[in-house]
Amino acid sequence: MKELYELLPDIDLTKEVEDPKMKNFLKQAFYDLKSEIKREAELPMPKMELEEYVIVSNLPIIPPEKKDKFMEVFLNISKKLGLNLDVKKIEMPFKDDGKESWGCMFIECGDVKSADSIATKLNNVKVGKNTIKAIIMADNEKILKSVPIEDHSYSQVDLHKWMLEPIAQQYAMSIVNDVKVWWHTDPERKTMDPVDIKLAAPISGKTFSWSPKGTYLITRDEEGLSFYGGPNMCKLKDFKHKKIAGFKISLNEEYLYIYDLQEKKEDEVKAEWMRSLRVYSLQTEKELREFSGFQNENAKSVGWSFDGKYLAKMSKDVLSVYETPEMHMLMDGQGKRISIKAENISAFVWNKTNNLIALFKESPKQTSQPSMVQIMSIPSREVLYTKSTQGVEGCKFIWHPLGHMLAIISTYKAPGGSGLKRTTIGILSIDKRKIEYVVEETTEVVLLKWEPTKDNHFAILRTEKDRVVDKMETVLEIYNVTTEPLKMHRIPEGSHPYALSHIHWSPLGRLMVATRLLPKVNYLSGAIYGTQYFFFIKGIQAHSINTESHDNACGAGWDPSGRYYASFCTSEIRQELDAFKIYNCFGETILNEQVPKLTNWHWRKRPVAILGEEVIEKIDKNLAEYGKKYKQMDKEAQQKMTASVTGEKQAKLETFLKKYLRPKFEKYEKEQKEREAILGHPEFNKAEYDCKEYFEEELVEEKLEPIPKQSLISIL
Repeated sequence: MKELYELLPDIDLTKEVEDPKMKNFLKQAFYDLKSEIKREAELPMPKMELEEYVIVSNLPIIPPEKKDKFMEVFLNISKKLGLNLDVKKIEMPFKDDGKESWGCMFIECGDVKSADSIATKLNNVKVGKNTIKAIIMADNEKILKSVPIEDHSYSQVDLHKWMLEPIAQQYAMSIVNDVKVWWHTDPERKTMDPVDIKLAAPISGKTFSWSPKGTYLITRDEEGLSFYGGPNMCKLKDFKHKKIAGFKISLNEEYLYIYDLQEKKEDEVKAEWMRSLRVYSLQTEKELREFSGFQNENAKSVGWSFDGKYLAKMSKDVLSVYETPEMHMLMDGQGKRISIKAENISAFVWNKTNNLIALFKESPKQTSQPSMVQIMSIPSREVLYTKSTQGVEGCKFIWHPLGHMLAIISTYKAPGGSGLKRTTIGILSIDKRKIEYVVEETTEVVLLKWEPTKDNHFAILRTEKDRVVDKMETVLEIYNVTTEPLKMHRIPEGSHPYALSHIHWSPLGRLMVATRLLPKVNYLSGAIYGTQYFFFIKGIQAHSINTESHDNACGAGWDPSGRYYASFCTSEIRQELDAFKIYNCFGETILNEQVPKLTNWHWRKRPVAILGEEVIEKIDKNLAEYGKKYKQMDKEAQQKMTASVTGEKQAKLETFLKKYLRPKFEKYEKEQKEREAILGHPEFNKAEYDCKEYFEEELVEEKLEPIPKQSLISIL
């Protein structure tokens, strides 16, 4: 029986073998069964004649429970066309999850003439709202062979493999019009030097950038945008858009808008306004909506929500919010799709972690009506906070990266035409319980940057008159915000009278670099650019830890891990200085690379944590409950899998018994009398007898031989 189990490993014959007659039969018929099973396995599969089958596509997609009803409707339509189809010869496939059909069917026609007639009559017939297409399967094969196959290998590309590397980071740089991607330190740890990535094909583009999560490398040229990704940076997508002026990808990397600009003259000054804006799905590359007919709207008039669910567009006195992916305008409480009325709106900014909008409504000219700041929740349109202020000329919003605070920089009109403008920094704290506001007066604020952690520090660059040289310079100041009570504390050690232009916080917080980068236009001849000032900030203390110089550096930034900082100078500024430097977190130079004709340089971005801190804290508190929940889910999945395997084995057993065993066993029992007549006695049945084995010896010959003397001695 061992050989039988080896022949049929997936079939359990334990119950059948318990029957002595069946067991005896299996022993005798084993080799016949083996030969038949082997012979059938070697038979060629029946050839499918493609000319006799018709493919019907563009059918309505239906759930399994509606299949019978749909088939009935389809057969009725076929009868009206003079076709008498057999439902048994129609196959409608369903998706792997079994929840809906693929929207197609296959019809077996029997001969070529019938197939041709059925395809002709069914083609372009209306079934519900769909116009179906019918084609002979052989023709479909010919069409597929004649159409050049596009390379869609990117669908199999692992776009996130690079994120599994815990230490090494990637950066990209453009040399003239060629873009190269490098690992900073070898990920295989064979060397500490940078390692370049072998690209699938050369990437051209003087202007490039990374997507918000770092999944795609994007190049821009006169024809539009090109997206690259994967381990070898193969080309994934193309968005054709001539004279592109700018674009923005939603933070979840699902949607994209592209716009172009037109120049207008207003009060003898040239200004750039949007001409048209197109919204696309980044996954399907399908255009979702086009906007045109803009009036004085610029690039800041449009913005994505943090989760990509909404796109807000600011126009005169209204804010229009559209829902993705349909791009329909947001409904109000009465179910009407209308814009949000916002009289004199001049600025708005989305929150970084919630669907909240901060918007600023200007005071109308030559009126006493105050300016207004509002915080609005989307999609409910509920106004959570309103603050009115007299004399505000302009307002800037800077949300904290964690979304729980908002910095409001307000610029007030100069009293009595003195020309000296007053500026205030207001901090709005938003949580589930209350909204608080605190304000501090200062001089004109050029830049404000939040520390991206819960330590609630922020740094500003403000203008101040230098009495020695009699000109305005920028001063660095660092603040700490406490929440109970809400208050701003200026850190005395954080004030530094440097001529600065940029602030870069480490993604991990506490470390900050302040620098003066060389602008591409309007830079001062003889001024010192490129000095990097490294600071360590904790609580209400700030310490200067290092100062490094990179002559005429025009760009800089931290890597996503917060371990490295880089600065670079391009050939557009000075060709003999085109190079980039990488520093460790203490401000020490660890790499200084000269790159002739360098035109751009950027670290590759990484996504922030998938789960927020509140969610992580909740999981830690309820870890035992989650453990029980997922153990139960694993147990149910195991039971389901076991039942599935058992069902498959049972089906195979039934097939074997029905096809091979039972017919032959029935024939074996019918022929029993014939076998016994030939034998002259009943067939041996081991179950009815007690069998014993005996051995009998027979003496054939006896002979005596003398033993030699030497052999006898050796024996003794």
